[in-house]
Amino acid sequence: APSTHAPTKSRFCTYAMAPEAPKGMVDLLPAQKKKGAKNAAPGNGASPIPNWPPEALREQGNELFRRGDYGAAAARYAEALKVKADDAMTLANRAECYLRVRQFHLALVDADAALAADPSHHKALYKRAMALNGLGRYPDAIKALKQLLDKEPEDPAALNALAECELLQSQAFAGDFHMPSLLFGRSATSFRRCADYVGPVKIVGDRPFGRGVVATRAMRAGELICVASPLAVAPLTSGAEAALMGGLVGAASRNPQDLAVILALPSGESSDGGRVPDVAKFRRHLGKGDEALPELPPQEVFARHAANVVKTSAVRNANSVGVYPFPSFLNHSCAPNACKLMVGHTMFIRAARDLVAGEEVFMKYFDVTMPKPERSGVAKRWGFECACPRCKLEAVGEDKAAAATERASKQAKAAKDAAVADPANKKKGGDKDGEKAAARAAAESLSAEDTGSVAMLIAQLRAKAKELHGDISRQMAEYKRTKGKSAAPDPNHLVELTVWFEAQMDALGLSETQKAWARTSVIQVYSNVQLCLNAAGQLEARAEMLGKVAATLNATDPCSYDHVKQTAIKVIHQRVAAGGAGKEKIIAAAEAEAAAVHSLRYGCGGGSDEEEKELMAEMIKITGHAVEEGAQEFCEA
Repeated sequence: APSTHAPTKSRFCTYAMAPEAPKGMVDLLPAQKKKGAKNAAPGNGASPIPNWPPEALREQGNELFRRGDYGAAAARYAEALKVKADDAMTLANRAECYLRVRQFHLALVDADAALAADPSHHKALYKRAMALNGLGRYPDAIKALKQLLDKEPEDPAALNALAECELLQSQAFAGDFHMPSLLFGRSATSFRRCADYVGPVKIVGDRPFGRGVVATRAMRAGELICVASPLAVAPLTSGAEAALMGGLVGAASRNPQDLAVILALPSGESSDGGRVPDVAKFRRHLGKGDEALPELPPQEVFARHAANVVKTSAVRNANSVGVYPFPSFLNHSCAPNACKLMVGHTMFIRAARDLVAGEEVFMKYFDVTMPKPERSGVAKRWGFECACPRCKLEAVGEDKAAAATERASKQAKAAKDAAVADPANKKKGGDKDGEKAAARAAAESLSAEDTGSVAMLIAQLRAKAKELHGDISRQMAEYKRTKGKSAAPDPNHLVELTVWFEAQMDALGLSETQKAWARTSVIQVYSNVQLCLNAAGQLEARAEMLGKVAATLNATDPCSYDHVKQTAIKVIHQRVAAGGAGKEKIIAAAEAEAAAVHSLRYGCGGGSDEEEKELMAEMIKITGHAVEEGAQEFCEA
């Protein structure tokens, strides 16, 4: 229960300015020490000596700041301001403390106060610009920086900040992200590497399971839907949930804008009434600073809400899990029409295929190449039941297939027990653990069932493939160990299985899209076929199978990392295997297919000039290396 978690503590106030170090819902932020700093003062600093001059108190604050204890420094500056409230230098210094801990709204208050006290205070103007930058108010930040540069034309910090703010403004307003720079030349910026962006979409409340996101106009495949930085992010460890809750509490206590967003996020609670927030809440660059902001809820109320937001809205990545504001409203589908790309911890969501106005945007929450029973188990842990068209297709006959699978499991157990008890299996090469007998019995049991649905067909193919799996795996392992000197696994048995599966799908009258959905649920069988064909030297047949797998992913999980990897594998294969008069044409076709998918996923490299072609060649090469090394996507943290 949320109440069992100790509250996260913060040193700064939440919204209101006060002469002493203020306290909000969260009391003390851990001291932020510089490397090697020793004996940093505690959060609120030692009690000030009465009647000290403000200059001396400010110098104490400066020393605490140099140690990296920004909270104690801010408290000391507050004591100085009690003596001299209009000291521009002290106000500017405290603004810097707030900037360091990302309390940009408080930094803006102090910077404005410093400028009111001394309009010529250039550092205060710079801090005002940085506070506005942190708040996402890029036009106002640019205006402040230009005012500063009118007075100090050669100020390097102001020049760099202006370039950064203009870049962020272009990103936030127009979705103009220079992806090659983000993907390959990750240059850090003051507060964020790129701005949040929300494209031509809106949140609606009339979806079957509550809220969702729909396109407000037609969108082309590859077009940006949104870009979001996490409100909280944590490594994939056992403590991730508690870490995310603490991150949300910290974000809410630091920034009232973040609090407003967190309170608007889906929490799965009936008390939220399915509220549909205005998309403007996620477009901070449109803010003018006069927006109504919420009050902090009671501690226990917010902790419960944060816990529910984490359970409902957190998105899992390769190595991390995070709460991303706008993407939290996208619903899941096992055949999504949008793809997620992580660049560091920043999430880019693009249309994976053309969308029409009013069409709902779906992303995948988890691996969708599993059969429905496994997908349903994962969805249940997420707290929902998927009702996408693909799941509806596989739901027909699902109960009958499950009952048949249960019967097959019982027969497999009986066969395994008998095999283990058989003395003949104790000999070398015998079925000592009974796994062969179990797989054979299960396959025979399910094969005897009438194939009348996609659910039963998938169950039958999986059982048949499992019967072959043991021998094929052992032969493939020996083939790799001997570096091709031993016999390769015979691919024909697996090929026959896929031919049977395709024929059964035709008999069921499935459309091409439905076939792709069903094939995706057993995609590992098709992938194993191409590996066996490669080992057996049947390269032309392998190229055909690679094409089938890529086409299947294009229909079910378009522009996913699995999809781009499959197209890269095909390029590598054709460069080695293609021959004859049409070799160049075959290789060019594979490269064009890979380029099309890569450009949609990564948002670059799709042009015809040499620079774009070189970029695309580099991306395909990187993907190919990742496949060979079993590495994660190159741009994800």
